[in-house]
Amino acid sequence: MEKEVLISLKGTQNLKGEEPQIIELVTTGTMRKQEEGFLISYQESEMTGLEGVVTTFEVEKNRISLRREGAVRSEMVFEEGHKNESLYDVGFGALLLGVTAKQVRSDLSECGGIFHFSYDIEVEHIPMGYNTYHVEVHEPLKT
Repeated sequence: MEKEVLISLKGTQNLKGEEPQIIELVTTGTMRKQEEGFLISYQESEMTGLEGVVTTFEVEKNRISLRREGAVRSEMVFEEGHKNESLYDVGFGALLLGVTAKQVRSDLSECGGIFHFSYDIEVEHIPMGYNTYHVEVHEPLKT
């Protein structure tokens, strides 16, 4: 069963030689229980630079997948201690991304909760930096 949720996301991008960039977003989305975990989805906005894109997190016990569909298409898989490669398609071309998860944590239930992951990222086999995501999922307040 799918239900509406409130999603609070904080992402920190630490690219080599640059000041960290922090993105904080609070939005509504959906949450659906699956056999092995949960699907959390939301529409990106102009504020994130990904307007027209649907972002979905598939959160399992020791694995988190981040999928984007729309103007940008990608799927990154985060498993602690493992490197995963995928294509990041921006419509007019694609880049090879490599992600090596340093930490993957999840404390989600049907009522919501928190998940967090951090990872090293490389583009076309060139190390680019270190990123983190911290996501809180709550049932919306009743009015």
